Amino acid sequence: KQGQYPVIYLTFKDVKEKDWDKCFQKLCALIKDEYQKHNYLQKSNDLDELDKKYIDRITTGDCDEVDLSESLKNLSKFLHLHHKVKPFILIDEYDTPINKGYDSDYYEKIVSFLRNFLSGGLKDNVHLEKGVLTGIYRVAKESIFSGLNNLGVYSILDNSYSYYFGLLQKEVDVILQEYKLDDKVDDIQSWYNGYNFGGKIIYNPWSIINFVSRKGVLKAYWIQTSENAIIRKLILSESIKKKSIVDLISGNGIIKTLDEHISFKDLDESKESFWSFLTFSGYLKVEPTEFKDMDQYYRLTIPNIEVKKFYKDIVLTWLNDTVGSEKLDYMLESLVTGNIRVFEKLLNEFVLSVLSYYDTDKDEPEKVYHAFFLGLFLNLSDRYEIKSNRESGYGRYDCVLIPKNITGKGFVIEIKKVDRLIEEEDFDKAINSALSQIKEKKYDQVLREREIKDITHIGIAVENKKVKMKTVQIIN
Repeated sequence: KQGQYPVIYLTFKDVKEKDWDKCFQKLCALIKDEYQKHNYLQKSNDLDELDKKYIDRITTGDCDEVDLSESLKNLSKFLHLHHKVKPFILIDEYDTPINKGYDSDYYEKIVSFLRNFLSGGLKDNVHLEKGVLTGIYRVAKESIFSGLNNLGVYSILDNSYSYYFGLLQKEVDVILQEYKLDDKVDDIQSWYNGYNFGGKIIYNPWSIINFVSRKGVLKAYWIQTSENAIIRKLILSESIKKKSIVDLISGNGIIKTLDEHISFKDLDESKESFWSFLTFSGYLKVEPTEFKDMDQYYRLTIPNIEVKKFYKDIVLTWLNDTVGSEKLDYMLESLVTGNIRVFEKLLNEFVLSVLSYYDTDKDEPEKVYHAFFLGLFLNLSDRYEIKSNRESGYGRYDCVLIPKNITGKGFVIEIKKVDRLIEEEDFDKAINSALSQIKEKKYDQVLREREIKDITHIGIAVENKKVKMKTVQIIN
């Protein structure tokens, strides 16, 4: 009921300082501003002189860390004494300074401060009516609320309040009609939709707001403003399987368990925690699959084009940092112009320098190379649609490159491993098997349907870090 309760409101969304001293100064300024909103308390007959002196120290900035750590609890007490009604405490993006503290090496200091500050205001506070805390990560695991037993936590995996995490389709429809952009529904569904929160499909509000304010320009809005430094650093670390990232980009998704109690410290100790971190940060869409061995498993996918662009940029960063952008461009240009021998030679050089990133699987090297090729071909996304593991003809091809210009060359790629355990198995036999499969199962049907005239079948054989290929050109 509006206007019946005093409210303490703080948002930590802009507390992103590079060192602890500046972070503390920013927190001081925020709390000082909130106290000044209630400056009438200085004249209250219900507060004693010690209380008013404390308020004066906060509002003048003449306070230390101890004063500030008690400021939330004390302000709730002062409001209760004055209004005779317990206040609400609303704190938005509580974990933004924790995120920055982890990235800038003052994690322990910010957690220690917030433990005292928030626990004082929310734990066993007799002056509190209700507190609401929002953030990406579960608060308990950060040891901020040790022993807190009256906390209700609602994540993106829960049904309760799921429709508050973003904009629903019906809400977006109204916005688009208001701005006369209702002909763009299909476009924004591809670009900004796709989040599954507690069974509700949600749009990213920031992206929709910017989309309509820029009169329907489709581009990555949220992904450019979000704090993704930690995400980039973790993806580029050697502990994260690059194949899994490319599987996400290709649309296949990955199956994982999720830990709702994720903390930043877990990221240093368990690489599996990374997937929970990505999911709760908004970089993955989550759908429950099966319950097995007392664990719920989820299928994780990239929610939309906006987020997919972020992952593509990451993959291109790996490749450019490893082999250089000029050499990569030269190799891909050799492919699209039909100079397959140069492409094969450069590809083998790439494999030797890059493939260790992709966690070679001895049992299923085709999957590793499949991911590797998809990563390479992302550099052609301005000229080609890159499709993988899709149905065409009578089966599922490994990879197809569809030229956006109908006069360009189209490619169908099938990968086979060389099995030395089979008598007389060699590269030629594996290559011919791949080419036969492309032809017999009509994998090039997707290109023919697009009326592509110049089609190249590429059979690839792989063994460990050695690659050989053969091509067959089809002119329709």
